[in-house]
Amino acid sequence: MEPLGTVEKVAARVGESITTPEEIALATSMLEEASAQVRLYGLPWLDPATAPAIATTTAIAAAARGYQNPGGVKQERGDAVSLDVDIDYRKGASLTAGEIVMIRMAANQRGRVTSVPLTNPDRFVAASDERYRPDGSPEYLYLDAYPRPW
Repeated sequence: MEPLGTVEKVAARVGESITTPEEIALATSMLEEASAQVRLYGLPWLDPATAPAIATTTAIAAAARGYQNPGGVKQERGDAVSLDVDIDYRKGASLTAGEIVMIRMAANQRGRVTSVPLTNPDRFVAASDERYRPDGSPEYLYLDAYPRPW
């Protein structure tokens, strides 16, 4: 499949020209990786021209992050400067959690199946069950906010 961006757009995002064959190969590789992830979390958009704008810009942004830090460096040091690299820039061309949410919204996909825990505060608790009695007294026979006097 064709990547969801071009090397020229990655160069514009990075702010420097990508001209040597090694740089072009790295940018292309990062674009392919980012495009594959965008298609994984979204829809299999075949044509970049018909893909939503958020899909192409997300793929370009992830590819630019991967291009700037392909090795996942955590820290850079200079003569008098030490810089920590943000965790999102250490992941290469991987998508961030926010980008994944945006791609799923663009694909009009709902979230995965989730369950809602149900509670019943009036359920019966046996008198012999000491786990639910905070002070160990038998007057807390029910799990609710109002202790019953019997």
